[in-house]
Amino acid sequence: MCMKKKLLLFPELFISCFILLGLYLLLTGMFPINIEINPSPDKTEVKIHKKSAVPPFKNIDIVIPNVKQAVIGSSRSSKGGTTYRVEFETFDGKRIPVTSYYSSGYVPKEMLQKTINKVIQDRTEYKHVVRQTFLLIFGFIFTLIPSVMLFVFIIQTKKPTEASAQHYQTRDTFSSQREDEKYNDINDSIIK
Repeated sequence: MCMKKKLLLFPELFISCFILLGLYLLLTGMFPINIEINPSPDKTEVKIHKKSAVPPFKNIDIVIPNVKQAVIGSSRSSKGGTTYRVEFETFDGKRIPVTSYYSSGYVPKEMLQKTINKVIQDRTEYKHVVRQTFLLIFGFIFTLIPSVMLFVFIIQTKKPTEASAQHYQTRDTFSSQREDEKYNDINDSIIK
């Protein structure tokens, strides 16, 4: 009996881990990333401002002092799919990404890259907010689908328990009715 309860608890814990992952992604996606470009006569300084994704959610400021240009970084999966992100390239060859993750959709990244490069070329100040919709979407998926699965799983595991309790209750009622009939038969025979 105890073994069955332990086995039933494992899928619930497994599904709950996905729900927690989804909530984490949702929470992380809610914090936008602010990019601020401040050109000076000899160099372009870029500040990236974001909140940390773990409590106590401190502000993280990354200052890139000598930015040459914005480029698009790409990552290829084992299945052949390619994802992208915008990165800042410094004069000494370092690349600092705006987001830690790659996501699909080349065109939005290209538009941001072109805008940033134009700002760097024109030596103008620029502020931009990067919304982390990629994380919000995956957070929503990882929260909603496992939540529905957990709900269905809990309902399915409770049904047999309720049915068996009802079966025992019916059986007990039936046996008590039979005993009552026996006593009535005995009483009837004594009275006669």
